[in-house]
Amino acid sequence: MKTLFKLKKLNSFGLSLQSQTLLGKGGPERGLTFQVHLNNKFSIGLTSFHSYPRKDDPNGYAPEPRRRFNAFTLEATPVANKVFHLSFPVSIGRIQEDFSANMYPQPLYSSYIMPEPIWHDRFEYGPKALGIQPGINLEVNLFKYIKAFGGMNYRFAVGEEKTPGMSRGAGTLGVKVGVFDKRIRGK
Repeated sequence: MKTLFKLKKLNSFGLSLQSQTLLGKGGPERGLTFQVHLNNKFSIGLTSFHSYPRKDDPNGYAPEPRRRFNAFTLEATPVANKVFHLSFPVSIGRIQEDFSANMYPQPLYSSYIMPEPIWHDRFEYGPKALGIQPGINLEVNLFKYIKAFGGMNYRFAVGEEKTPGMSRGAGTLGVKVGVFDKRIRGK
């Protein structure tokens, strides 16, 4: 039967953990991604980005909300075995903003054991939206099990609760550690 797409047999697979930082509008975000690599060309995974806690306001009343972006990722890497190569990731998931409510004391045990209260940040959940984040990365194979990359992406926010700060362009810097091209026996 003729089909539009031909699926190749699975010749290799891999697993990796990726740490990255997004630099751009709204402050930096750090992210962690778990990926499964198929035939050293495609990968699927889960990612989570969180904005850095604001340290410029001792009371926790920073003007920028904390942002979280949890997503499913797809990535195409056409020539992954070259030392320098391009990858094309896209992440689709939920963006959420959390606003600082205030600082509140929470004593441990009782006041006679610990007279000074311990202060904790408290954040209230804010608006949510669907996020779609395509990008392009230049990767370099440093070692067999370590890759470094840099690139650019843009996060689009879709939905009734979206805010202007949810959509953002960003530069990306990161490192991938894992097994990327484990050959299946008999292939």
